[in-house]
Amino acid sequence: MEVAFGEWLLSVVSQAGQDFFNMQKRVSVWYILSAILFAWLLLGLRYGRQVKARMATLFSPQIWWHSSARMDYGVFLLNRFVMALLIPLLPTKIILTSWVFFQSHQWFGSFQSFSLPTPWVIASFTFCYFIVDDFSRFYLHRLLHKWPILWAFHSVHHSAQVMTPMTVFRTHPIEGVLFFLRSLVVQALCIGVFVFLFPNQVSLYTVFSVSIFTYFFNLLGANLRHSHVSISYGRTLEKVFISPAQHQRHHSSSVKDYDCNFGVVLAIWDRFFGSLRFGHDDQKITFGTQTVLDKASFVGLYILPCKNAGRQLIEPFKALWRKRV
Repeated sequence: MEVAFGEWLLSVVSQAGQDFFNMQKRVSVWYILSAILFAWLLLGLRYGRQVKARMATLFSPQIWWHSSARMDYGVFLLNRFVMALLIPLLPTKIILTSWVFFQSHQWFGSFQSFSLPTPWVIASFTFCYFIVDDFSRFYLHRLLHKWPILWAFHSVHHSAQVMTPMTVFRTHPIEGVLFFLRSLVVQALCIGVFVFLFPNQVSLYTVFSVSIFTYFFNLLGANLRHSHVSISYGRTLEKVFISPAQHQRHHSSSVKDYDCNFGVVLAIWDRFFGSLRFGHDDQKITFGTQTVLDKASFVGLYILPCKNAGRQLIEPFKALWRKRV
């Protein structure tokens, strides 16, 4: 029993370490290096010799070894163990995909499947999957801010006082489960529908086994979103794509930046819902929630959100009881 448990612990740690060399993971060293190169080239073109000063925070020990950054590293590893325990208890992609596929037959009966050249089917599936995936990320992220119960858990991510690529992993396990289920539903829905419409033709255009859209998103500076290097795309492009500077504004503790720029890749969702804010290369931002959560211990980061969510659940019943009394 002890040997099996030890092997399980070792396998989780090993898998976590492999993420840094896996092209399917945003924090792969290759994507981090490409983000540095992207920032250096873009800022070099814009500001010439100032590029070194503007890039300095990417290599600052004061940021990478800040107490908040160290908390990110710990949460990253601890969450790997928590999710390794939780994920086997959740439904699988195969089950949900099969359900969508068979329900499609129930809903549409003997619907005649389409016949298109396979490259067109692959391109269509890749594009549709990207759109549905990106919108679902945006909308769940928006709900995490708008619903107090969900914000109690999402505030863990916003409690980071400094930003590094590892900040993307600073999440409460409840949020991790929600995003896991979101991904599961999106994959099952897209695969199930396309397999129903185009049998034996469904696959993604990929680079190194990563969706081509995700690959270029990661390649072109996705890791700069959680950094202190502000890079704006300019107002025209920022109406379509979320820039690193825009996501940094999303993490701002300033009241004027509350609830803005929920998007991941596309900014069009924020434009539609009225939450779009533009970024700037010279913006000065203070990160964090300005609450006790910013300086909480590991235990606090996991327990305080549960307590806050519990209060949100109980409060309506208390209000109802006070009215009755």
